[in-house]
Amino acid sequence: MPARDIVEEMNEYYRVRAAWHDEYLSYTDSAAMEKLLSPVIAFVEPFVAGRNVLEIACGTGNWTQALARRARSVVATDINGSMVAIARSKPYAGGAVSFLLDDAYGLTAVRDGFTAAFAADWWSHVPISRLRPFLKLLHSKLAPGSNVVFVDMLERDHPDLTPYRRDEDGNLIHRRRLPNGREFDVLKNFPSREDVLTGLDGLGREPVYWEDLDLMRWSVAYRT
Repeated sequence: MPARDIVEEMNEYYRVRAAWHDEYLSYTDSAAMEKLLSPVIAFVEPFVAGRNVLEIACGTGNWTQALARRARSVVATDINGSMVAIARSKPYAGGAVSFLLDDAYGLTAVRDGFTAAFAADWWSHVPISRLRPFLKLLHSKLAPGSNVVFVDMLERDHPDLTPYRRDEDGNLIHRRRLPNGREFDVLKNFPSREDVLTGLDGLGREPVYWEDLDLMRWSVAYRT
C-alpha cells in the first residue's frame, strides 16, 4: 500500500476510533495521566515551559492538558474533527489553548513563529519516506532555536502492536479492529535510538534521546 494510501486509512481509523479513544488508552482524567506518566512529563517540561507550543496530532487533548499547565500557549492540531470535538470539551488550566483542524503534512492553517513543538505517539505513524519532509515542514513553523519534543512507544507485547507485515519501504503494518467490528491497516513503527537520531541528522541540533523502560516510552528533544 503506498504511503499516501496508508496515511488516509489511518486518518479514517482515528476518525472512527475517537468515541473509544480515551477508553482504549485507559485515560480517566488529567490528574491520573500526570501521575502515571510523571517521568515522561518531567522530561518534556523544561522544553515547553513558558513557550508558545505547536502540538501535532493532539487527538482527544490528553497531552494538551499537560502542555497547558506548563506552556505560555498551545495551538493543538489534528486532522480529525471527531478527535478535536472531544479535546475541546476538556478543561485546560494555565496557558491559553486553541485548536485547529489541520493536516500534519500540510499545516496550511498554522501560522509560523512558534517557540516549541510537541507530538506524542505521532513519529511512529509517519511513513519512513515522509519523516524528513514532515520535520522540515514542522520546523518552518518555528522560530530559529525553538525546542521540539517527540514522545512515543517502545515496542511491547500488545495485540494491536503486533505487525503482520512490512511494506516495501520497511514500515510495519498492523491490523486493528475497533469495537464496532471495522478493521483497518495502521502503520506503527518502532524506531531505535539510532533510527531517531539518523532521522534528525542535519535537521535538529543537540538532540537528547531518553527511554523509560518501565513505561515503555522513548522521547527525544532537540533545537531547530
